[in-house]
Amino acid sequence: MPLHTVTIMYRVCVFLVFFAFPFTTAPTHALSNDPDAQLRTFAACVGRLSAVLEHEWNNIGAVSSETALKRDAAAEIVAAIVSEERSRDILEWRNAAKLAQHRLLSRALTTHDAAEAAWALQQAEHYETACASLLIL
Repeated sequence: MPLHTVTIMYRVCVFLVFFAFPFTTAPTHALSNDPDAQLRTFAACVGRLSAVLEHEWNNIGAVSSETALKRDAAAEIVAAIVSEERSRDILEWRNAAKLAQHRLLSRALTTHDAAEAAWALQQAEHYETACASLLIL
């Protein structure tokens, strides 16, 4: 298969991973009156902030206290409202969002295309900021 075709297929897959899944939701779902949407949003934020935490640890050698504080606050919100029967859903939402955030951050570090790296970093920062905007610290 030609490299150009593989690149296009890769970008389509990346688009689906980052935009088609509901785990990438911004804070608008947290403002919803639907408790399920709110729970999904905060669970996704725990996952995304966990990925940022791990990224800092692996690439900087230390975790910023601000990142840890944001992640812990989001986790406390989820823990306060989760029911036992929803715990599997919570774990799935957290893991999917964590993987999506990890992929963005990894892509920003490893790609040789400066525009693609900038886009990935911008997206990662967007989601981190969206989650942080839900928290009053």
